[in-house]
Amino acid sequence: MRDQWSPVPAWRRYLRVGEAEEVLRQIIPGDPLRLRFLAAARITAAARVLDVDRVVLRAMVRISHGAALGGPPASERWLVEEMDQAIEDTVEAGALDLDAVGPFLKGLASGVGLESEALVRCCVAFNRRSHDERVAFWSLMLADEPLEEAARGHGVSPTELAQRSKRVLSAMLRAADGGGAI
Repeated sequence: MRDQWSPVPAWRRYLRVGEAEEVLRQIIPGDPLRLRFLAAARITAAARVLDVDRVVLRAMVRISHGAALGGPPASERWLVEEMDQAIEDTVEAGALDLDAVGPFLKGLASGVGLESEALVRCCVAFNRRSHDERVAFWSLMLADEPLEEAARGHGVSPTELAQRSKRVLSAMLRAADGGGAI
């Protein structure tokens, strides 16, 4: 299994078919652009907690419209940029539509003993924090890195890294209690 994203060879042919709907019909079956893999990698790199399926759908729509308007892009970088924008669009939209919460968040909610609504508020609160705070929390709480090692890796003191992580946790706890996602 490859650990670096790249679409299938000759990927541009999937984006040459004309209208956005036609492009979608080309890129959905079999995921020839490997957008699920790309979404997972970019979500992790951005230290976001999002449903990959929702991000992939947004990315497919963005890519199909972009290809229909401008033709196939010159480089794979365009696909990465469209994915990054799909991630930000998903964050801005929030995950507040509980009917649209995917299996990842539903499973996570039951696993941590929270109602789906509370978990969604926690995810929104997490995603609204600064990149530095999210990365600190991700490193310490999700990746389970030792504090000293994580602090060295991020170029900050252990105290600063712990404070960043604590700010995220505090925001998530307030959100879980219904105190808002800010």
